[in-house]
Amino acid sequence: MSSNQQKQLVSALFRKNVYPHTVSNIRVEETHISWVFLTGSYAYKIKKALKFGKVLDFSTLAKRRMTCEKELMLNKTLCGNMYIEVVKIVKEEKNSNIVKIAKLQENGKPVEYAVRMKQMPQEFRMDNLVTARKVGPKTIAKLAESLVKFHRMTSTNDIIKNFGLPKFMKKKVTENFQTLAKLKMVDPKFEKKLNSFIKNNDALFFDRIAENRIRDIHGDLYLRNVFIIKNRFYLYDRIEFNDSLRYADVAEDVAHLSMDLDYHKRDDLRKYFISQYIMKSNDVKLSRLVYFLMCYKACVRAKVSLFRARNEKTFSKNKRMECHRESQDHFSLAESYLKFL
Repeated sequence: MSSNQQKQLVSALFRKNVYPHTVSNIRVEETHISWVFLTGSYAYKIKKALKFGKVLDFSTLAKRRMTCEKELMLNKTLCGNMYIEVVKIVKEEKNSNIVKIAKLQENGKPVEYAVRMKQMPQEFRMDNLVTARKVGPKTIAKLAESLVKFHRMTSTNDIIKNFGLPKFMKKKVTENFQTLAKLKMVDPKFEKKLNSFIKNNDALFFDRIAENRIRDIHGDLYLRNVFIIKNRFYLYDRIEFNDSLRYADVAEDVAHLSMDLDYHKRDDLRKYFISQYIMKSNDVKLSRLVYFLMCYKACVRAKVSLFRARNEKTFSKNKRMECHRESQDHFSLAESYLKFL
């Protein structure tokens, strides 16, 4: 299915009779790599037919099915029954212009696949809770404890540990700024300072490997990817499309969420979160690494915002301007961390 055909399919998914259940209303949330249809009871996530070099490949229907199945498997660990199943989208036999959602074992040739999830109330998404000032120290302490438990049980091995090597961290930094250079002229001080930190802290990176801190982590843990409902944490949308982005130091999850708390003007919660994570994990060396990773993650989020501003064809002028502002705010945040490196 081409990008244009996918867009036609997206339009069709706004019809209530497509879904095998009662639908209250339909709205869509779009990211740079997917659409998520919110129907009231359930959410359906469809991957865009894209390919970004060696980072991501959703270019064929078979690959999109495979990554849907991997997403389901990976997110069960942190989200339990929030992730339900992979479904297919098929065309009606009598009218090829009508589509419907069906289970994989049902009749009908798939034109697309989706991950079906329980729809969580958006007011319980952590960025919305923080903005509404409904997150306090008690919640932050429980979140830190949940993340420590996950990091202790998630896998590591010799292959995964290699992703903690200084040369691989440098490669990630370089690739991020190579992509950024295609989107915007960026002050070279960020890349120089981050690479200088890697060079000057070679022993620290090897210590992290020796201490088994390089694991199969979440990989994209910021506030939008956390729901907090009745004292239960759902750390969802774990990276499924590229293992190398998930094989990383546990400090990357801590840093990403910490940076986003700063972005939401809650440095008080950020400081408490880091201190609670260090105390509960006994990871005393994390404090030497966290500002470096917060700076790196801020630059990554700046890149994502710029990418969306350029490539999301459905965005209005105001939405594109908002993406540019988000990018600049993340660069400003990254600059504030440089003094700690």
